[in-house]
Amino acid sequence: AAPAINLVAGNDIINAAETGVAITGTAEANATVNLTLGGNVRTVAVNGAGVWTYTLVAGDIAAMAQGAETLSATATDAAGNVSAASTRAITVDTLAPAAPAINLVAGNDIINAAETGVAITGTAEANSTVNLTVGAGNVRTVTTSGAGTWTYTLVGADITAMAQGAETLSATATDAAGNVSAAG
Repeated sequence: AAPAINLVAGNDIINAAETGVAITGTAEANATVNLTLGGNVRTVAVNGAGVWTYTLVAGDIAAMAQGAETLSATATDAAGNVSAASTRAITVDTLAPAAPAINLVAGNDIINAAETGVAITGTAEANSTVNLTVGAGNVRTVTTSGAGTWTYTLVGADITAMAQGAETLSATATDAAGNVSAAG
């Protein structure tokens, strides 16, 4: 029988933090599995319980490149019989999104007490999650639109947290694969 390739990285998407993720599966006990990824063949032993594991290395990620990838596996038993191939479609996305941009706030980058409810807006990778830091350690999370725009509306607690004087707003974006941008 063809070996099975299990779900990879929990969602079949490999991000930058998952470079050393294990690809696992099952096959005939004590067989050998030839796993093909990025045009390279990796040979792994199947244990007595029929389980095999291969841990990705940086070279594998480079060989697969970014985007869609199809993993393929065949098993060879002790008698030399080779199984049919099984496949699993995965995606490789190890590139962090660009840092989010924060637009001019309140028309002049000055927020006064009467401006509770003013919107902080910006842009980031489409459909990403933006973590906006407002005041000391107050992180507000918003989702960008399909066009890459995001909006957060200030509440009274945000203005209190910012206190008086100069304040630096910062934001990071996390893309659908889980890669996090630099702060913007």
